[in-house]
Amino acid sequence: MKKKVIWILGISSFLSFAAGIYIIITIQKTTSELDNLIKLHQVEILREHLLIRIKRVQSDLSLKGTRYARGVDTIVTDVTNMEGAVDICFDCHHAPAVMERLRNLKGHIGEYKESLSRVLTIRANEERLQSEEDAAFKTGEDLIRQIDTMIAITTSKLTGKTETALDKIGRTKVILFVLVASGPFLAAGLGFIFIRGFTKPVGALLNATRRLKSGDLDFRVAALKDEFGEVAESFNEMAGSLKEQMYKIEESEKRYRALFERAGDAIFIIDAEGENRLRIAAANQAAAEMHGYTVAELLGLKITDLDTPEAAERAQQRVQRVLDGEWIHTEITHRRRDGSVFPVEISAGLLELSDHKYVLAFDRDISERKEAEEALQRVEQMRVVGELAAGLAHEIKNPLTGIKASMEVLSEEAVVPEEDRKILMKVVGEIKRIESLLKDLLNFARPPKPQFTTVNINRVLNTALTFSFQNGSSSEKSRPVTVVKDLDEHLPELTADPQQLQQVFMNILLNAGDSMADGGTLTAETSYDKSRQSIRITISDTGKGIDEKEMDKIFQPFFTTKPKGTGLGLAITKRLIEQHGGTIKVHNNDGKGATFEISIPLSQASGTRPA
Repeated sequence: MKKKVIWILGISSFLSFAAGIYIIITIQKTTSELDNLIKLHQVEILREHLLIRIKRVQSDLSLKGTRYARGVDTIVTDVTNMEGAVDICFDCHHAPAVMERLRNLKGHIGEYKESLSRVLTIRANEERLQSEEDAAFKTGEDLIRQIDTMIAITTSKLTGKTETALDKIGRTKVILFVLVASGPFLAAGLGFIFIRGFTKPVGALLNATRRLKSGDLDFRVAALKDEFGEVAESFNEMAGSLKEQMYKIEESEKRYRALFERAGDAIFIIDAEGENRLRIAAANQAAAEMHGYTVAELLGLKITDLDTPEAAERAQQRVQRVLDGEWIHTEITHRRRDGSVFPVEISAGLLELSDHKYVLAFDRDISERKEAEEALQRVEQMRVVGELAAGLAHEIKNPLTGIKASMEVLSEEAVVPEEDRKILMKVVGEIKRIESLLKDLLNFARPPKPQFTTVNINRVLNTALTFSFQNGSSSEKSRPVTVVKDLDEHLPELTADPQQLQQVFMNILLNAGDSMADGGTLTAETSYDKSRQSIRITISDTGKGIDEKEMDKIFQPFFTTKPKGTGLGLAITKRLIEQHGGTIKVHNNDGKGATFEISIPLSQASGTRPA
């Protein structure tokens, strides 16, 4: 292509130069011919001017002696002018033959001047004067005829030369017009050839670029010539390399996407700067399932929307630590969509994409680990309580039995006043209370093995409700409690210890009645969870609820908020439920009161749920 450009530019320059030289030479030649014509016309004008001067002198001679005769001075002036007009003819450059004729003409004019001089100077001899006047007049007429002949010959030749020059000028004008008119067409033709040779391969490359931009990495440019061929070859190599790189990137993206989507831990990409700071930019399916949302719903939230209020307060601080280059490891609490709170372990660091900073966070639900830690803690507590209970049973039970027997014997003595007997009976009552405490302590530390049998949960729960709230309300008129039952009539029976389950329900129901000192509503529900193969029992009250700070302590042994409580009721309840392979949870209601949720699996079920 470079050679073509050089050839085209060279030809264009040569043609332009040749045309310019031709135009300059033609103009110069035409100008020279016009100059010659002008000079010839000027000569002709001078000759006519000389003829006029001679005729004027001849007229002066003819008028001499008449009343129209001019003065001598005028005649002398006209003769001088005539002679000056002849001298002007010698100023021009003429051929030798013309110069010879001019010299002859000047000699005749000299003779004419002398004849006139004699005519003007002779006064006495009239005859001679007449003869001189005739000779002068004849000489003047000869001069007039001679000049007329010269003018006629010159005019004829000048006319021919003028016509020839005008013809040449006309032809030259046509040629110049053709050159000037054909110049743009020639330039346009050369430009078209050049542009076509340039734009065709450029168009092919542009089309290839568009195809590549649209994603067609298999498109290749056809063979081109010159430098465009090298460009096309480079383009094809680039397209092949780009396709290979895109394939590698897609494969890598698929692998990382699969890791991201199928990871067991929740993964969040959180915006760390700008107006969308703390906004969730991306999340995997595990994160959505962990929090009870869809992935699309998570993308419209901030990470603080998933934190509990205590964790949300420190969110900005955690993000700033990440922006400072720290990879953080911490434990916080998150809230699911249904409001339930669970602990998570966070591992987060900085991620930069397209000059924008994000937080890459890995969240792991550590509820099971926390429960295991709590279970280990409870095991340790039970071990300590078991040892304590064994020691108390050995050290206190026997002496306490002797004391109680002695107090009972003394109270039966007749000599003991009635007032003292009442005191002794109170002592016996407190001793029995101590024995009950020791029994509960022993039951918690070394609970009896459950006696499994076929149990109908609804029947056991109804019995516990009857004992706790007679006829659907509290036995105390000062605090009536309304009982609402929503029991599933199609629950399958299971294998369990009915006495232990009744003890569980009684402990929860009595606590619920105590929390509703001013009355309220107690709701008992049962349902079957087919997906988990378990029975769910929910007991809810409208009492004062549980302090959030004490929520994690209510199942711990010896923790109580009652003045005369032992703190073993709910601890024993949890222990009995766990012996049946179940779970028990508690949370405060949105309005008021608390709800206990018990789940007992059907691993030992004796039947199936009816259709």
